[in-house]
Amino acid sequence: MLTFPRPHVRRFLLLVLQALVLICAVGTVYAPSAAAQFETPNRQFHNQTAFPLEGSHRAVACESCHVRNLYKGTPTKCFDCHWVRRQDDRFRLQLGAQCEQCHQPTRWSNTRWNHSQMTGMALNGAHQQLSCQSCHKNATFKAAQAECISCHQRDYQTAQTPNHVAAGFPTDCATCHRASEASFRQSTFNHNVAFPLVGVHGQQTCASCHKNNVYLGTARDCVGCHRDAYTRTTTPNHAAAGFPTTCESCHRATDQTWRGQSFNHSSIFPLVGLHAQQTCASCHKNNVFRGTPRDCVGCHREAYTRTTTPNHVAAGFSQACETCHKPTDPSWRGPNFNHNAIFPLVGQHGQQTCASCHANNVYKGTARDCVGCHRDEYTRTTAPNHVAAAFPTTCESCHKATDQSWRGAGFNHSSVFPLLGQHAQQSCASCHKNNVYKGTARDCVGCHRDNYTRTTTPNHVAAGFPTTCESCHKATDSNWRGAGFNHSSVFPLVGQHAQQSCASCHTNNVYKGTARDCVGCHRDNYTRTTTPNHAAAGFPTTCESCHKATDSAWRGAGFNHSSVFPLVGQHASQSCASCHTNNVYKGTARDCVGCHRDDYTRTTTPNHAS
Repeated sequence: MLTFPRPHVRRFLLLVLQALVLICAVGTVYAPSAAAQFETPNRQFHNQTAFPLEGSHRAVACESCHVRNLYKGTPTKCFDCHWVRRQDDRFRLQLGAQCEQCHQPTRWSNTRWNHSQMTGMALNGAHQQLSCQSCHKNATFKAAQAECISCHQRDYQTAQTPNHVAAGFPTDCATCHRASEASFRQSTFNHNVAFPLVGVHGQQTCASCHKNNVYLGTARDCVGCHRDAYTRTTTPNHAAAGFPTTCESCHRATDQTWRGQSFNHSSIFPLVGLHAQQTCASCHKNNVFRGTPRDCVGCHREAYTRTTTPNHVAAGFSQACETCHKPTDPSWRGPNFNHNAIFPLVGQHGQQTCASCHANNVYKGTARDCVGCHRDEYTRTTAPNHVAAAFPTTCESCHKATDQSWRGAGFNHSSVFPLLGQHAQQSCASCHKNNVYKGTARDCVGCHRDNYTRTTTPNHVAAGFPTTCESCHKATDSNWRGAGFNHSSVFPLVGQHAQQSCASCHTNNVYKGTARDCVGCHRDNYTRTTTPNHAAAGFPTTCESCHKATDSAWRGAGFNHSSVFPLVGQHASQSCASCHTNNVYKGTARDCVGCHRDDYTRTTTPNHAS
């Protein structure tokens, strides 16, 4: 249920209500305009809205954007205000409807338009200083072309220095001109692409080569411009000499003058030695160059023919003069013929004159082997007689070309038979009797059979010693006595054997068939031994079972009793006869009862038997 306040409270609320109504009425009647309402020193409050005020927008009256005092729905896009409302674009949207891509709120004239990025054509050089209308006539943008000729056709056609049309220059202006240049004059044409301008060419005017302003078809090879110079040259006469018209073969474009050409004579014939000191006419007589010989004999045949020391023709010398003579020699005399290539001149040969071998100036067919010149020496030599000895005619087998004398031949006897020990002290005749060399024996017995046969200490024949003397005797021995026979290879001489004479074993000088086992020599010792009796005891005849060859005496044999019956305890202190009664060893019991049965029987404490 609605209740009202007390009377005095109601009167207060009524007065407040009346005052509010009065205030609203007064405000409605006296409301100021929009401009008056926002004309304040600072418009920063607008930055809190959807459209911050920047640059020129700050100075614009509110009514300029808020038409008819309407705020709601005011456009925030540049296009909506500056084209839909105001039609500000004088280019009628040819450059697009996105104003903010180029213009900035700070000022319309401050654009960030990048001509290179937006059109593909950079504005540099003189283009930067031009107005847009200079290229975009009648405010037309879409029809503009990036090619130079599209704007500079008239410049191309009217150019006279040089005349571009007459010269047939390409309409691609960028070939010679650069957009970055401040002026079209200053062409960057690279003449080296067509023809390098070096040497004298670099000092000429364009008209020197491009007469009457003609560029198209200008020759690019030397003879194309210099044929007259080629034809009228007489030193030497190029045409008569058959010189090629490729002038650059001898002349260089870099030369400061055509005279003093850089022809490389070595590419045809090297000018060295005496040739380098001659004039051109010395070889090229009557100014003839074509067909001039390039080999020595072609010019020097007469010198070859008339030479008598030695006579080249008679000697059959090669006409390849360079074989002996070198173009670098300051003189033809004193050829550097390499005799070693045919026959080395060493030792005595190095001291001989040419005539010593080349009698009557004959060179062709001269022998190149020793015997070809020295057969007489071979035949008449008697110490030793080479013919009788059937020595080979390959003299170099024993004699060396480097030897200062033929005597003292360097024959290597070791290649046939080494001369060692006693052999090294013998004369040649000791082995080669009657100057006989061929067939001389090379084994010991071939020369020493008599020694083998007559030797009695020991008698080699009776002993059946082999005839391979080197088995016991060594060629290096200074004496045949004291042969180095290795007895251990047959029977080792150790202990008592090492102290015996040969005759002790080899009775009556008999070696062949001498026994190599102990019993073969010591059977009598085996039979007559009684302590103990070996035969009765049935001991084996392999004496080495108990006796060792290294023992200094046969007594004290090293028999190992443990291999039959271990001697321990009381057994170790007994004599051999205690067990081996009457010197009986064979059949001796090896078990206890075999020897101690009586002890077993008579024992009463306790009685073992019971």
